[in-house]
Amino acid sequence: MNEEEAMSAYDGLSDVLRAAGLNWVLEQVEESINLGKTVIRKADASEFIDDQVAGQRRGRRQMQDFVTTQPFSNTERLDLFLDAIERILALPQFSTGVLKILEAESVTFVSERAGDDGHSLLSNAGQQQETARDRFREMRQKAGVTAA
Repeated sequence: MNEEEAMSAYDGLSDVLRAAGLNWVLEQVEESINLGKTVIRKADASEFIDDQVAGQRRGRRQMQDFVTTQPFSNTERLDLFLDAIERILALPQFSTGVLKILEAESVTFVSERAGDDGHSLLSNAGQQQETARDRFREMRQKAGVTAA
């Protein structure tokens, strides 16, 4: 997948997540993207040393490692996004495991916020969730995008 296709796929998935009411996922991914990826670069340390000390070491270059960031490529951005989606798809599997441990058919979380009806975990939702995860993995393979 080239950079242009990756950008188009990212934009398309962003629209799908917004339509599904999952803006928070997109916001978290974009926050990570805005921070950039951490890289180590070599630079002449004498540029950062006090002038008096530098005068004593005139003529000697001191190459040292410095940590910096650089922007993600479009392919890397898409990969981060797909990883986030995959993690979300794994959450129901985790909740189904918890229900088995509790030996419960369902658990309902009640919100204290007005207008929020809460959320229920159901033990019989596992097969649908596994199917969704499989479809996602197939789409990812067809797109030629693999996890970083």
